Amino acid sequence: MRLKSEEGWLKLGQDLDLSTYVFRLGGIYGPGRSAIDTILKKKEMSERQKRRATRNFTSRVHVADICQALKASISLHVQRKIYNVVDDDPASRAEVFALAHQLIKQKWPGLIGAIDNSINSILLGGAEKRVSNAHIKKELGVKLLYPSYRSGLQSLIDNMEDPLVRSD
Repeated sequence: MRLKSEEGWLKLGQDLDLSTYVFRLGGIYGPGRSAIDTILKKKEMSERQKRRATRNFTSRVHVADICQALKASISLHVQRKIYNVVDDDPASRAEVFALAHQLIKQKWPGLIGAIDNSINSILLGGAEKRVSNAHIKKELGVKLLYPSYRSGLQSLIDNMEDPLVRSD
């Protein structure tokens, strides 16, 4: 269904003689929407999150890098093109959450307990979600602000306020 929709969109652009793009986004994260935020909320994983946990690798993208790709495409004069907007470092959900947990413990020692390793027991050869971002770099000239989930999560936690301090 997704491919059919993309083809329809590109054909419409061709019929109307417009520059038309399809942006395939990885797992989107950013301020207020990250593994760090999920851990700090201390909620149980939803069924959808548990299904995503079975993937060995997933490509992700910080919202700031999505904005860069969209901005770069505005001045591009290509008729029809499909771009994968992802970072350079696909990783398992378990890896990402392990790093998020480590970053939280470093910034706010004692705030959270031991990481829930139940996610690791689910990871038994799920789907792969690795895609190339070469076109956004080569054709759009995008230099990723956050080339990996590591730099993205580090930036997020560096800019977070103490979750125990309320700003009401």
